[in-house]
Amino acid sequence: MNLPGSSLRLAHICLAAAAVVSIQQRSPAAGLPAGFTETLVAGGLDSATAMTLAPDGRIFICEQGGALRIVRNGVLLPKPFVTMNTQALGERGLLGVTTHPAYATNGWVYVYHTMLTPNIHNRVTRFTANGDHPVVNSKTVIFDLDDLSAATNHNGGAIHFGRGDGKLYVAAGENGISANAQSLTNVLGKILRLNDDGSIPFDNPFYNQASGRNRAIWVLGLRNPFTFSFQPVTGRMFINDVGEGTWEEINEGIPGANYGWPVTEGPTTDPRFRGPLFAYRHGGGSTTGCAITGGAFYNPHAAEFPPDYVGKYFFADLCSGWIRRYDPATGDVQAFATGIGSGVVDLKVGGRGYLYYLTRTQLWRVGYSGS
Repeated sequence: MNLPGSSLRLAHICLAAAAVVSIQQRSPAAGLPAGFTETLVAGGLDSATAMTLAPDGRIFICEQGGALRIVRNGVLLPKPFVTMNTQALGERGLLGVTTHPAYATNGWVYVYHTMLTPNIHNRVTRFTANGDHPVVNSKTVIFDLDDLSAATNHNGGAIHFGRGDGKLYVAAGENGISANAQSLTNVLGKILRLNDDGSIPFDNPFYNQASGRNRAIWVLGLRNPFTFSFQPVTGRMFINDVGEGTWEEINEGIPGANYGWPVTEGPTTDPRFRGPLFAYRHGGGSTTGCAITGGAFYNPHAAEFPPDYVGKYFFADLCSGWIRRYDPATGDVQAFATGIGSGVVDLKVGGRGYLYYLTRTQLWRVGYSGS
């Protein structure tokens, strides 16, 4: 996971606690506003890291050790879609998954994972799905990131297609070397922007300043952007950047922006950098935490939740057991779920208007039945 360096020990404790909570089926349930209920969709996951909801209703879930699992019709299938040869050491492993905007016709599934050869590095790979399995020999290398240092942390991992432009966006952590985030000579500590075949768009903001794969850089100055999300219709992008010792950030994705790491963290007035839309401090309270995760705009085709929730941005924290919602129009933040335990890593909104949240060991669905 993406863990702030000064909170590494706390986060390890949190992850261990998450496994215990999962075994006990976490009773009683999470605290939710009146009228909301939750349902356990799948348990028994092994160190889950990310998920995506395919247009056909299936849910792809990454397990850090390399297995890409499928939930179909509410059932976790025993056989993985594919198992990547990776290394689940520290924060390395199978870390991200998404489907192509034209998945219904091309069946393309993309994953972000740590490669062991020829040198350790992160890679984006594409498969073509045929039902619950990939088409034989469909594995295609899309993009190789820079070789990693001995540090096993800050790998990023989220991958999503932009709204309307058909480009693939890739979140890359700075691999524990803070200077990477401000350099145009590597792709670490950045959000990258690619064509769906892994080539680099000519209109990327640093295309003429950088060279080679570094032309893929879309924004820079990030520490460990483990998760990000695009708002449907508007295409607005929010980036969750995991902080070091003090702050967790929600940043707005703007082409060419520099978010300041390691020069600044949290709110800033430095004109060289773009400050976060919202930041919260480290701690063990109801509004603090250790590492920001999740990230999902509530703009489904059909809203299950009350109108007040439409357009809000849900986010979570790895250690604090809460999910909160941010109002992009006003900047207000309100509580949503509490008492989850620890280990929430991803959030998604389904087409029927449910909110799904993924922990290291379980997948849950939140619905609304009225007060």
